[in-house]
Amino acid sequence: MVLREEAREMVAEAKGNLITSIEEVPDAPLVSVGDRVTYLLLENGRRPEVAIIDLMERRSREAFAVYRLNGYLILSSSNPPGRINRESWNAVRLAIDMASHGFRVVLIVDGEEDLLGFPVTLLAPSGWYMLYGQPGMGMILVEINDKVKKEAENLLIRAFKPL
Repeated sequence: MVLREEAREMVAEAKGNLITSIEEVPDAPLVSVGDRVTYLLLENGRRPEVAIIDLMERRSREAFAVYRLNGYLILSSSNPPGRINRESWNAVRLAIDMASHGFRVVLIVDGEEDLLGFPVTLLAPSGWYMLYGQPGMGMILVEINDKVKKEAENLLIRAFKPL
């Protein structure tokens, strides 16, 4: 599916709670989306169950997070900017399933990982958390629950069109 141009701002709005410190992240299963957030977690001794990165930060190639992901199983997928494709959706599903069975997983995306918060929200079990970066603001923490899942599903339907 592809993001509708008129829905970009709606999708870009923060969908959780703004946090200023990694110490605010609960000790619960966690998915990080984005290289900077993943790096900050790892730098502060917090290892997410699933890390979704694209080795880019603000459109420039960075690999600082990947060096700290020792002990993680590595998955990869391709996901073009402004889209959520089936391959990446299924890779997120597999990563969460593997993490649910005790593995730590990094999904390295060739393309863009930003929109993969949608499948994370819809596929992660209730009680898990997702942490992602919000440009110009900081980090956004989302507790996965039925209400958040329904909101994500509704936004997905309004903001995307099938290919």
